Amino acid sequence: MSKLSKFKSSISPKEAAVLLSRLIDEEVTENDISMMYTNGWITARVNCFATIVKLTPLLDPEEHAKQVELGRYFMKPGEDCGLCVGFDIPADQVDIGDGGRGYVLRDDDGGFYALRDHATESFLNDIHDSMPHFEEGFISPSEIYALAESANDDKPVQAPKGKVRPNDNCISSMTLYNFPPGDDRPIKQAPAIMLQAAQEAPSFALAVAALVEIATNGETKKRNQSSLIDEILDKYELRGLSRSNLEKMFSQANRKLTEAMATKA
Repeated sequence: MSKLSKFKSSISPKEAAVLLSRLIDEEVTENDISMMYTNGWITARVNCFATIVKLTPLLDPEEHAKQVELGRYFMKPGEDCGLCVGFDIPADQVDIGDGGRGYVLRDDDGGFYALRDHATESFLNDIHDSMPHFEEGFISPSEIYALAESANDDKPVQAPKGKVRPNDNCISSMTLYNFPPGDDRPIKQAPAIMLQAAQEAPSFALAVAALVEIATNGETKKRNQSSLIDEILDKYELRGLSRSNLEKMFSQANRKLTEAMATKA
């Protein structure tokens, strides 16, 4: 990869892997870059085309405060206040309205702003059909050079903390960030807890995984995951149900079921 890459504003994860390979003199794959993102070492930018929507607490002040202490935010959409064509991840996600969930940007006062996708009119989240995959994102070369410096140093590293970045891809009257300014907590994704399902068991993901397992075990009509998705899409023409969205849901559900079965064993 060209040594001029350091002067680019951003590079792809694939280019980042090539660059890091050169800097530390060992093979680095795109999957390695993805893993370092997952573990909080890398911030990526993804493209979108969304309306910025101000959020306010859904619950009364006392109950809202209780949920915040548990790391949960139940919010409701308010006024539209801008346009966004890209944002940094990782970012927090909160519950929005009646069963929705979405990524949020933050203002200087810690206020919450969701991103409503123009194509679907629903809020962008980690399993949204319009949400780009990590390999479609962009990484600042400076982050790769910082990783290389740490990798080439024999000293141990401290756990990564959140990188607060102003968003340069939003058209709005206020400055927005991926995390609230001054936030230096360790990187940790917000718990994916829905308002209605907060007290329900088994979880929705486990129930879906069990359904897939039963439907594909050969004891009834023979199906595989792909044919089951085809059947769902043919039978239920609902907004939010798409092939890529269902594939992501099934993948997450199957992983949770495997973990639960391993714990039981």
